[in-house]
Amino acid sequence: MNKDFEILGQRVIDDKYLIAELINEEVKKDADDKDRVHNDTFNEQVIAARAGFIELLGDSLKNSCDETKVYESIDSWGLATGRYFLAADMMLDAALAESSLYRKHLAKLIKTEGKLQGIPMETIFEAMEFFHTLLDHAMYSYSSAYINAYQERLTAAKREFFEFSAPVVPIADKVAILPLVGDLEIDRAQFILEKTLTAANKLRISTLVIDLSGVVKVDSMVAEQIIKIVQALNMVGVKAILTGIRSEIAITLSQLGVDTRSLVTGGSLKQTLEKLDFTKL
Repeated sequence: MNKDFEILGQRVIDDKYLIAELINEEVKKDADDKDRVHNDTFNEQVIAARAGFIELLGDSLKNSCDETKVYESIDSWGLATGRYFLAADMMLDAALAESSLYRKHLAKLIKTEGKLQGIPMETIFEAMEFFHTLLDHAMYSYSSAYINAYQERLTAAKREFFEFSAPVVPIADKVAILPLVGDLEIDRAQFILEKTLTAANKLRISTLVIDLSGVVKVDSMVAEQIIKIVQALNMVGVKAILTGIRSEIAITLSQLGVDTRSLVTGGSLKQTLEKLDFTKL
């Protein structure tokens, strides 16, 4: 049986570019007009990538006796290809949809070659079953790599957003402003806390004005995060002044049992800055 698998696998390798071209034509036929606009270099790269994958499947069929090595090769392909196509902004569902084209053309080739070579039908079916298993595993490896890379991209983007959304801006010697805008979920609040403490130490500030007028969502969780930031700053010797406190924020703080009298507050940011005597800070 291994010799028959080698014959079938070699035929797949020999016809890799032909099959890649057939798949490419079907993909282009079903694509939207906007997706069809690709230059020749890009199309050549796509065909080469498909041919490389087909060669991998053919080689795996030839070496089916060493399944450990075969699946390691498939996993390596999935890791590299999943990350590559994410970087190329190719949608995951589009790539997965192509698996049916590989199944159709390669299964047809295996069946035709098997008959030409007089390979028993039972062996042909076993080869096709092994091929389908390989393709399933390849799509799983590809999807996992794509999703993991996508999550890494989201994490990096989220981190970058946090960096820009929590600026500690010095306005005078030992005085800075922290304007908060948008939602203040736990992850972001933790980042703001860490960055604020680092900035306070680096800038050697003694007073930080935290402006809440741009905070959209106000609930008990948000209020708790605000209190944690204020308390942490107090522990390192930084006086936190809260400005832009709307009525709903004050109500939420009261409902949490927080003694608002223990907080240093000032109406609007403009009013607070006008009241600060920078010469005594």
